[in-house]
Amino acid sequence: MSVKLYYFDARGICDPIRMILTYGGIEFDEIRAPVDTFPPNLPTEIKSKCRWGQVPMVEFDGKSLNQSLAITRYFAKKANLVPQDIYEAALCDEYVDAVRDLMAPWYVAVMENDEQKKQEKIDEARKATKTRFLDVFESIVKLNDGKHLVGKSLTWADIYLAYIIQHFEILLGVNIASEHPTLKTLSENVLNEPNIKKWIDRRPKTKY
Repeated sequence: MSVKLYYFDARGICDPIRMILTYGGIEFDEIRAPVDTFPPNLPTEIKSKCRWGQVPMVEFDGKSLNQSLAITRYFAKKANLVPQDIYEAALCDEYVDAVRDLMAPWYVAVMENDEQKKQEKIDEARKATKTRFLDVFESIVKLNDGKHLVGKSLTWADIYLAYIIQHFEILLGVNIASEHPTLKTLSENVLNEPNIKKWIDRRPKTKY
């Protein structure tokens, strides 16, 4: 399979896709649009290719696929990161959706330029996400096998959560799972998985 992946020159919501592609041994070429402003503007030649006028977008086998979660889930299936059991597969979907909700308060802190106000937004994000999300994820992993969100092997939900924990640590210098040792261990295990680590070690260094 030859894959062409379109996104910005950033980790963003595309890095879980890159991690999964690398994990699955699926070769891909990247077309990265520059991040000159924030939010960044997508060049017309890329935007015109995208069904909804936004990235990420992938092309493969004469087809295209748009929307980040659809792409992530598609390649997760290709890489055997989606459980065969349909309930467990749905749990992965649920947990990834919850991770996306968890992200919102932290992005508010990322967008703040004033350092004092940024710290206030970080404190607010901790308060908003601890009980509602992080405590729940901690409990889910503990009640499962202490290593994974779903089942007894790596799934795309594990990768998505581990990536987001790392992403905000890079963006804000804050380990959002610092009070959640089971999540911290899960994240470290995922990011040190040999094929995923291959991507982390070679990915371009970007602000976002």
